[in-house]
Amino acid sequence: MNARTGLTDQDLFPRFSDGEYARRYRAIREAMQKENLDAILISGARGSSEVHYLSNYLPQSPSWLVFPRVGEATVFIHFFNHQPCAKAQAITNDVRWYGPAPLPTLAEEIRRRGLTKSRIGLVSMRGMAYGHVTELQRLFPGAEFVEFGPQFGRIRRVRSDEELIYLRRSGYLTDRACEALEEHLRPGLTEQDVLSIVYGGYIKNGGDPGIHFIATTNMENPDRFVPWQRQTPRVLEEGSVVITELTVSYWGYSTQIHRPFAIGKEPTPLYRNLFDTALQCYENIRRICKPGTTSEQIIAASGVIEENGFTTYDSVFHGEAGKSPELGTRSAAHPVEPWTLQENMVHVIQPNPITKDFKAGLQLGAAVIVKPDGGEPLHNYPFKFPVCG
Repeated sequence: MNARTGLTDQDLFPRFSDGEYARRYRAIREAMQKENLDAILISGARGSSEVHYLSNYLPQSPSWLVFPRVGEATVFIHFFNHQPCAKAQAITNDVRWYGPAPLPTLAEEIRRRGLTKSRIGLVSMRGMAYGHVTELQRLFPGAEFVEFGPQFGRIRRVRSDEELIYLRRSGYLTDRACEALEEHLRPGLTEQDVLSIVYGGYIKNGGDPGIHFIATTNMENPDRFVPWQRQTPRVLEEGSVVITELTVSYWGYSTQIHRPFAIGKEPTPLYRNLFDTALQCYENIRRICKPGTTSEQIIAASGVIEENGFTTYDSVFHGEAGKSPELGTRSAAHPVEPWTLQENMVHVIQPNPITKDFKAGLQLGAAVIVKPDGGEPLHNYPFKFPVCG
């Protein structure tokens, strides 16, 4: 305990209630029992939500979680000097360095737990390095390693009340980023300056960076129609538009917001039409984000984009943090992924109407919670096209 603040290390990091973790453990272990699994191995990279979900440890580098059907879980981390911070975050008491390479340590742990002839689930087998999977199979020919990623994902699709609190906090942080842009954007800034404004809007409030896609173009002579994944030294000028796709995380839970900003001048008629079309599409989809709504209904609700003479370049609807489903409009290249909404799922609605010559476009959207009366937005920043600077 810190003598000055009275806080323990554990108090310094967000943590769900014991009841929430008991709910998760119970759900995962019931699924494991149905699949006759004695344990699951979870492989996660930086920010892995799967490792975090069962341990509260938010990885900064490759990590593994050994989660048995009975007994305590073990977290294995990549860097020796990350152990003190990892132990302060994790709800499990067993946090260890896996050494120069993970497989020898994992193999030793499998032997220690008596799992050499067990049925073990991998989360996710498709996401793991091929060499890791084949080496586990070679080392333990008497064990059976099976995919458990889809089952794990299905359990996490519907968010608990406590998880929704974290997601609302993430929405608050993305709002702060948009407010900072509206206040500080002006002619003369570069796209790199724009990015620094985004960071400044939420870092001091406890947010973690997600994707920050930003692009600028002149509204009278546009040459960019979607947010770019890398920022350039391009300079904002009077008559520019800034189009954004911003994700901010709060302790592993992310929401995404999309807003345009005009620089020094009102939006041109074309950009006002793009904005109005995107907003109508967003509302059409938000209204039907109810339990039981299907992929086909969501795609049909996006039809206003084509009706108004535009096409799209990005998905119009996707799961939280880029998860399934990823749905486009009828003119988009995305295949139709079968999906049925359930209450308290979280999805992102992100219409991206663009001109058919692929010169002008914008993106407008927000994350919403599926509710009986339609999608409940996780953001309070208004749907507007502000003139900045």
